[in-house]
Amino acid sequence: MLKYKETNWKYQRGFKTHKYDLVIDTILASKTMKEQQTKIEKISLVAFLNKEQRKFFVNICRRLKRNDKHFYQNKNLHATLFGFGPLKKNDYERIRKKTQQFSRKKRYGKITISFDEVRPGTMYLENNTLRPSHGMSNGTVIVVGDIVKNEDFFNYSNQLSSFLLKDKNIKSILGTNFRRKFPTVWCTLGYYNKQKEFKIDNDLEYIFKQYDNLNGNNLRIPISEISLVKSKYKNLRYPKLIQKFQL
Repeated sequence: MLKYKETNWKYQRGFKTHKYDLVIDTILASKTMKEQQTKIEKISLVAFLNKEQRKFFVNICRRLKRNDKHFYQNKNLHATLFGFGPLKKNDYERIRKKTQQFSRKKRYGKITISFDEVRPGTMYLENNTLRPSHGMSNGTVIVVGDIVKNEDFFNYSNQLSSFLLKDKNIKSILGTNFRRKFPTVWCTLGYYNKQKEFKIDNDLEYIFKQYDNLNGNNLRIPISEISLVKSKYKNLRYPKLIQKFQL
């Protein structure tokens, strides 16, 4: 049985966060499998990890694959700033222009992302990210970093979201309460390509427990650019670049 402290939003609106205990002993990936290949084109603003930055996580994925051949590794590892969802093409252009304005106005140069642990992804009830399903994972494997160690990343994201919502057209597209989906930095390493739920056995539990504290691995990843991309796959297989922006 795996135990975690999860950071989440406290309310449907606003930016207050809270922590809660989460226990995971079962994986159900059927819904995630469908989501990963919805074939509905969506746009996202992400920071892709380069080849060197991916090495540590690729090795973890290889261990998971050896443990279970049904584990599917994501190829384009990335940290998500915002997933904008399916939008009209003119809306892509509005978001692109506004993000470009912000990028030219706010110069950070470089932001460092810090990851804390590798763990099974949380399943949420009724697509409500404030209602986690205790005991059950959605079949993804993620690496996460808490808000405390990633203050610059969150400041940048919050300032960008506020800047986007100053545009009345974008505000009507994204909604008044648009914000990051979760108050953490995360990167989805892959998911289990299985229809039936399965229990986390001792071997898999052992792998996860070896990576429940990444502080000793010095996983501080600098990023200097972000990319606005469109893809028909949630895991960004075959992404089409719209534009890159310097931090």
